[in-house]
Amino acid sequence: MIYTLVRHRRGMAGLAGAFLATSLCVGASAQKPKVTKVKPDKTEESASAEPDKVLYDRAMLDLKKGHYTEGRLSLQTLINTYPDSEYLAKAKLGVADSYFREGGTSNMTIAVQEYKDFITFFPFLDEAAYAQMQVGMTHYRMMEKADRDKSDAEAAEDEFQTFLLKYPQSPLVPKAEQRLRDVQEIIADGQYRIARFYYLKTDYRASAARLVELTERYPLYSQSDEALWMLGDVYEVAKKFSKNEDDKNHWADLAAKCYDRIVTDYPLSNMAPSAKSRLTAMGMPFPAPIRTQ
Repeated sequence: MIYTLVRHRRGMAGLAGAFLATSLCVGASAQKPKVTKVKPDKTEESASAEPDKVLYDRAMLDLKKGHYTEGRLSLQTLINTYPDSEYLAKAKLGVADSYFREGGTSNMTIAVQEYKDFITFFPFLDEAAYAQMQVGMTHYRMMEKADRDKSDAEAAEDEFQTFLLKYPQSPLVPKAEQRLRDVQEIIADGQYRIARFYYLKTDYRASAARLVELTERYPLYSQSDEALWMLGDVYEVAKKFSKNEDDKNHWADLAAKCYDRIVTDYPLSNMAPSAKSRLTAMGMPFPAPIRTQ
């Protein structure tokens, strides 16, 4: 009986120990609950942002994806709803850029007007220089080849020249200068082709009219030396048909000036040796070259 009692007490002690251990584990778990990190809801972040910023960000994302209509809708909503927004200027410029990026004749025409409107409303912002540059670039993208309609080429020339006059300190100046040279090359080449056509047809009056403008306005044209040569030859033809000495001397002087310019302005030209020969034949000294092409 004593043995049975001892076993009973030992069993109770074991149960008590197990119960105590379980209680301690439960207590420890209760003291250190598992922490779950909750990520911020992007919807809540957007809701907390200013509505004009939300519209602007949404529009920029749409434009980046090429969703031009949707992007412009958001920008126009911003412009019409929040006229005092800090994003107003960016929104108006974004509308112009969207038409430029989308392309097409009608869109490019609208882009020109949108960029000009921006310059009118925000003439003192740094972005006004960019807008003026883009007006020129819009016409530049719509230019035809040299033998076709030159209206956009002439418009591009005017706009790039306007840019260089209004924003001489802009970092975009080198790009504008290069684009202006590209445009003028196309315009001058168109005039050169017509002048050469008339020259070969011996319609010297029509040829001279275009050659005079070409050589005066576009001295950097790649074939200015040949244009000057043709013009000098036209003047010599006029000299041959003149009936009095004053007229002959007048045409001779004009011809000499053309050959003189070839020697001085384009000394590396293939026409330079022939120009020197013409001057020598006319009894006029040829000058030393003063600048290279």
